[in-house]
Amino acid sequence: MRIGVNVFLLCAAISALQLLFPAGATAEPPPARPLQTGEERWVPSLAVVGGVNFQDLDARSVSGLVQGGFVPTALQPQCDLLTNPFCNPVPQNGSDLYAVPLVGGSLEIMTPALPIPTRPRFFLSADVIPTFASARNLALAGNPSCVSGPEPGAPCATDEVPGERQRAFGEDSANGQGTRTTVRYDTLTYGANAGVSFPLQFADRQFRIKPSVGWTSYKLEAEGFVVNAACDPVLDQCTDVTRLDGTVVPGFLREPESLSASASQRFHAIGPGLDFEMDTGRFGPIGSSLFLGGRAYYTLGDRSIPFGTTQLYDDQLGSGFAFADFEVEADAWQYRAHLGIRFMWLGN
Repeated sequence: MRIGVNVFLLCAAISALQLLFPAGATAEPPPARPLQTGEERWVPSLAVVGGVNFQDLDARSVSGLVQGGFVPTALQPQCDLLTNPFCNPVPQNGSDLYAVPLVGGSLEIMTPALPIPTRPRFFLSADVIPTFASARNLALAGNPSCVSGPEPGAPCATDEVPGERQRAFGEDSANGQGTRTTVRYDTLTYGANAGVSFPLQFADRQFRIKPSVGWTSYKLEAEGFVVNAACDPVLDQCTDVTRLDGTVVPGFLREPESLSASASQRFHAIGPGLDFEMDTGRFGPIGSSLFLGGRAYYTLGDRSIPFGTTQLYDDQLGSGFAFADFEVEADAWQYRAHLGIRFMWLGN
């Protein structure tokens, strides 16, 4: 990520300096009639692009335990008997606006100018623009990590040194319980665009307005995690406890005490875009320009990622199974703001 940003900033700085020294941009005298750069030929180009994607994401999770019957009881979040006296599984919902930075490249080919008023040109581009984003928590309850004692800095219950614990803890006081649903954009994002370039001339500078229609492909990776403490119900004790007289009172913690699942899906989206581009200079056959713009993409098809897991139990607490179901849904619209630097092959 840092290398890509540094390269992008360096290229942009070189082109920006040309705005201060326009006289050195070309050794050729200006034409009698303002022309687009290379308007009589096909012009291939390579662009370095940086920007941000914005998209709303929603998540839902629900977990429960079926034991000794067919009616599930809530696993996490733990029940509030005042609002949920029957302890039924209650969905945990969450949403967030995900801002994802991106840096990548784009190849473009632009046609010769059409012999009609405004002399527009068609263009076609292909993009490979990796995204760089950390996982985002969407639906979160508690602090799911691992079941541990209530003391600050207590190790996971399964990692406690036998004989060291002298104070018991039960299900209600155990730390590390909760549920979490996260999502992350996969690095590889690619797409294509087709549009028309309309030239403008202002203050001896060449500009282009480029409306387009684009397609993009992106991938979401979702993970769900539930941690619950199911301990000895009689002694209310999750681990072994050593009394002052040296007697060890055994506890019990159901293992595995966590449920996790993951899934991913690639989505395809289409939508309009608009770029504003300004030529900044020429180095022999190579021309350069700066551009900025935005796009709006509508995601096609089903935008949800459902996934889940179950775990069978048969121990001293009884037999049955625990389940955890998760779902992540992407908003229909994704928005992108970007800027970049383009290098064009203009020939002799």
